Amino acid sequence: MPKPAKEKKSASKKQDRQELQEKYLELQVLKQQISNYVEQKQAVDAKINELNASIEALKALPNVKKGEEMWSSLGSGTFVRSDIKDVEKVLVAIGAGVVTKETLPKAIEILESRVKEFSDINDEIIRQANTMVERINQLEPEVEEFAEQEN
Repeated sequence: MPKPAKEKKSASKKQDRQELQEKYLELQVLKQQISNYVEQKQAVDAKINELNASIEALKALPNVKKGEEMWSSLGSGTFVRSDIKDVEKVLVAIGAGVVTKETLPKAIEILESRVKEFSDINDEIIRQANTMVERINQLEPEVEEFAEQEN
């Protein structure tokens, strides 16, 4: 026995409401993920800026004379007065708490390699965020249309 028209309409409306809720939820999740990507990108940008500042400092180091006094960064905005003994080699962190003594050109090469790695990460963050923005742009009109039909 076929369902009466009123029951079909009610079931269809219920299904539409559920679809609206699902799309609205997906929209909210995507917006939260975009927000997370923005934070990640800001952190990566800060690291790239830090690396570039270190590269510039290393490039300027040959201009410093042995025995010259300067302020050396200890990190987190803390500095110590130091006397320059050697500008030929520097210590470079290579990971897991390990440092290695390197020539200035090699140290610059290592840091430039890290800048490239972080730039690649940034590109991936942007790619994923753009994919989500496209989906958001697709969902928003659908959610608005459903909402208007409900009213």
